[in-house]
Order: sequence, then structure tokens, then C-alpha cells
Amino acid sequence: MGLRLVLLLLLSVGLLSAFITVSPMPGTFDVAYIYVSGPGFVVVVGVDDEPRNVTLFTEDGYKTWMKNNPGSAAYNGVIRKGDVLIIDVPPGIYVLAVYPIPIGAEAKMYAKSYSGWAPVGVMSLPREPLATSAAVGYFEVRSLKARGFKPGGGDVVNGTSIQLNAMVALELADGQRQYYFVQNALSLHTDAEKYKFVVNIFNGTSKSGSFTGVVRGNGKFYWHVSAPSFYGYATREKRYSLPFSGLLLINVSAAGGEARVDFGYNVGGGVVWYDSVAIKPYAPVVRAYILAGPLVTPFHAAASLELVLCGLDADSPRAVLDEVDVRLALLVRDGARWRPAPRIFNFGLNTAEKVSLNVETQLVNGMVLITKGTYKPQLLAEDLPETEIPPSNASAKAQIDDYLLLAALILLAFAAAYRRRKSRPLGRGGRLSAGLTPTWCL
Repeated sequence: MGLRLVLLLLLSVGLLSAFITVSPMPGTFDVAYIYVSGPGFVVVVGVDDEPRNVTLFTEDGYKTWMKNNPGSAAYNGVIRKGDVLIIDVPPGIYVLAVYPIPIGAEAKMYAKSYSGWAPVGVMSLPREPLATSAAVGYFEVRSLKARGFKPGGGDVVNGTSIQLNAMVALELADGQRQYYFVQNALSLHTDAEKYKFVVNIFNGTSKSGSFTGVVRGNGKFYWHVSAPSFYGYATREKRYSLPFSGLLLINVSAAGGEARVDFGYNVGGGVVWYDSVAIKPYAPVVRAYILAGPLVTPFHAAASLELVLCGLDADSPRAVLDEVDVRLALLVRDGARWRPAPRIFNFGLNTAEKVSLNVETQLVNGMVLITKGTYKPQLLAEDLPETEIPPSNASAKAQIDDYLLLAALILLAFAAAYRRRKSRPLGRGGRLSAGLTPTWCL
């Protein structure tokens, strides 16, 4: 993180209004500046193998503390690997201090701030690294009206997206590891009641490194002012009617020295794999998987697995929710079975698109229900019992593919909603949208 100082560390000694006061101690630390433009919250993820003290100073508190005097802070405590701190803060400039940091070492920490907007839904960030070959996101939209918004102005489209976001890790024959941030997104133009599916892939290893010759699929490479080069593909738009339900799927495998990432959906007519992307780095791939856990990639992205309600895309990055009744569930493949994603929070970390925080979330029967209300960022559950997912049918399991079984189980569980839906299922394939823009950037 930013600045290395050989100075003073902190110790909590009391309260100052809504803030605590910390006193100086000698030592070394790293700091990062965090700007919060409105009432919001700061998320800090512990990724260091060693426990670290962390303090979130106010800007004035940090300046005072730097003069060897007690300074005000919004938080002071110890963070361990896998911990996730959620700190509510008023608008202002804050300084995150991490210590002790041995001379010659670097602090390992992930921090992000939100001000009135955030991706909302399900994020899995287990304490221990989770490697899985596949993830599935279930969505059910009963009511949704959104107005597009772009900070600084400009043309926007009224709509939202539901994004299944994953960090794919590749282990190479030379011992190196690469990361690719992948998205399988449902794009919803709520005014026109049209939808499409969008694939985005970003280089999660290097912000500047080009990977135009490394990734191959139905799409092509794009550039955007808010992101480096990225791979993108989208289906044609189709009409939908509410309630609208379905599945988003990502499957990862390795064979013949390259990785393959398959993107699929199911909106009632069976699973459609609409893009299959091959990734062939400079060295052969020996293993490929979706990774979730306490890790920050070289691109400074968190290794989280997310199914979140967001703004539409980078050209309409925020959505004001006028109406919302959305249900989301996130599952991962565990050998030959499926299970709920572990340790879930109600916000996302790895997408720039956000929705207004005039919503509340509830955990109902293993799904996250998003409706209008007052938002509270929080851990929803450490682990969901498998009994909250529809039970398997042994005879059906022997006859159909795992993905089709999962689709059948969940779709049957919400059969009433599907019978009310009038929109026709998508066909296979699709054409690239001329207006495709990335749905994620840092």
C-alpha cells in the first residue's frame, strides 16, 4: 500500500464523539488514503499471513497523530487473514494505517469504499481458499425499474445488470500463476423490457499487459476509457416479461496446455452455452479453476465470487432503483455435487457498476431477497445448510448432465413463477452488440 513511514503506531484509548482516539507508539506502518463522498462504508479484507493492527483515521486525526499526538479514528483493531471489516463512515477523507510492517516488507491488505452506491446481492469470500470448477447463479426478478446514472453526466440507458463475477486462476507449467477476471452478466433494459447476456474477461494479473493473442472465443477485444483492453461478447437482445427467472453458469477446465472457460444460461429452455473461451498463455496450463478466498491479485482485485445486482455497464455504471424485488442464490461445484457458496456477504467488491442503496437484503430459504428499504452491509451467513437447496433426484441424476439437473431442480422449485412468464427462451448463439461496453473495471 501507499506510503511507508518509520514513525508511530496506535493504541485505542477512548472515544471522541462518534470516533475513537488513538495514541502514538513507535514502529513502522503503511497507509492508504480513502475518499468517501457521502454516507457510506469501508470494507477491509485481511490477506496477510500475519495478524496486523489496522486503524482508519480521519484525515485530521491522521495529521494530528503524525505530530505525535492522539488522533481521531473511525476504527482501530486487529485484522487476521480472512477477516472482513465493514466500517460505517460519514463523508470525508480517511487514512487506513496498517502495522507493524517489518523493514523491507510490504503490507498486504485490500480496502474499498462505497458512498451511497454499491453492487448488492451475494458475495462469497471464504476464510480458506476455495477452488472450484464451476459456479451457478440463480436469479428471479419479480419487479424491477431502474434509472441509469453516470457521475459527471452524459447519455445513459435505464437498466441494470445481474453479474456472475469470478476470478479464474491458471497454474502454469513453469510454476507461475495467472488470474483472469470473468463475468457472465444478464443485461436488463428495464424501460424496453429487453435482455441479453454478456461475457467480459479482463487480465487480472497485470493492468498494462496485453492478452489479445491469449484469449479466443466468439467475441473480440475492446478498449474503454475506464478499463484496459478486455475481451467481450454479447447475445442478441430479446424481450422479457416479469417474473423473469433463470441461471447464469461459468465452467472452467484445462486440457492440452490451455484453459477453457464456458459461459452459459438457462431461462427455461435448457442450458445454452453461448460462449466458450480458450486461454493459452506463454506456458502450458496445468490447472485452471475459479478461486475465492483471502487473496489480492497483482491487479489489486479481490478473489471473490459474486452474484450481484449492479448498474447496466461502463457507459451507464449506476442505476437508481425505483422498484425492486429480486432474489439471488449462488452455488459452487464440489466434486460431483453442488452446494451453496460459503461465507456470503450482501455486497460485491470486483465491479465498478453499482445500484442506489435504497434497498434492504434478507436471507430467505438460502436466497438473498433484495427489496426497497434501508441498506446495511453485512455478513449474511458463514455457511448455508445444503437442505435449503432443493434435494437431488437419484433417478434423474443418472440420466441428465449435472448442469441440467441443477437447472431442473431450481426451476421446478419456482415453477409457478415460470408458468407466469410469457417471454420465449433464447436460441443458441448470438450476435455481438455494437454498443458493448465493459461491466467491470478498477
